[in-house]
Amino acid sequence: MPPIDDPKGRPKVPFEKIESGDAVGPFEYELSEELIDRHLRATEQDRYPDPRRAPVSLLAADGVQLADRFFDISQSVHAGQRLEVVRIPVVGERLRVTGQAREKFVKRGRRYVVTDTVTTGAGGEPVARGTTTGVLVYAEGDTSGDASHPKPPPEAEPRVLERLGPLVRSMTLEKMRLYEPPDELSIHTDDEFARAAGLPAAIATGTQFMAYIFDLLYRTYGMDAVVGTELDVRIRLPVFAGDRVEASADLVSRAGGRLAHAVRARVERGDAIVGRAWVPAR
Repeated sequence: MPPIDDPKGRPKVPFEKIESGDAVGPFEYELSEELIDRHLRATEQDRYPDPRRAPVSLLAADGVQLADRFFDISQSVHAGQRLEVVRIPVVGERLRVTGQAREKFVKRGRRYVVTDTVTTGAGGEPVARGTTTGVLVYAEGDTSGDASHPKPPPEAEPRVLERLGPLVRSMTLEKMRLYEPPDELSIHTDDEFARAAGLPAAIATGTQFMAYIFDLLYRTYGMDAVVGTELDVRIRLPVFAGDRVEASADLVSRAGGRLAHAVRARVERGDAIVGRAWVPAR
């Protein structure tokens, strides 16, 4: 399939030139009322009781937005995300995102890049730390010449102490477009563009339905547990407009001053997200 021209004229991600430790960015953005309003409507979240505080789920997209500023990722998909909330950002605050390539690998013919990020406030203090795993071009992929990436050993199923959720949301193309920057043209906003990249239709960005997990944890544990929340998830299935998404969390441990959960976001076809989440025990 011939490459699709980038609507923004950015260069392709130079996979062959990426080395561990390479700096990415930085870039800065403002937590404007418009940005926060679009995010809340796209993810169906309510504002926090103190309206000066911005939703921490917005920080999960910093790694993707960092790459988006410098490279053509219009055909890329999100494969995994880790985010640790260090403090809650405030409306009107200007945040700075810096990144560093951790590793790259090829799996089933697709090229993956893993990047660590730090988001800081105006004074340089950390707001969030994250790790983003992305697939450079969705349409690529076969089993020839596969350089396998080591898999972690399977874990025993933990005993469930309490079940949270489900929190149910319905995905729409309107919400998918609200989640992206205004007038964005990519596999996340346009069906025709997505089909040209090998998808049946536009797909939601992974951090959009990852926000449902953040919202479920906040609704369960409240504001006192937001700072220190950490998510580490893998995105297994695409989410399309019309999908019904059920976010849930199983509490599996109360050890070490943290509440550990197995989390997932399910659609009819199976798990769109699976992973772990930790919340401070207050």
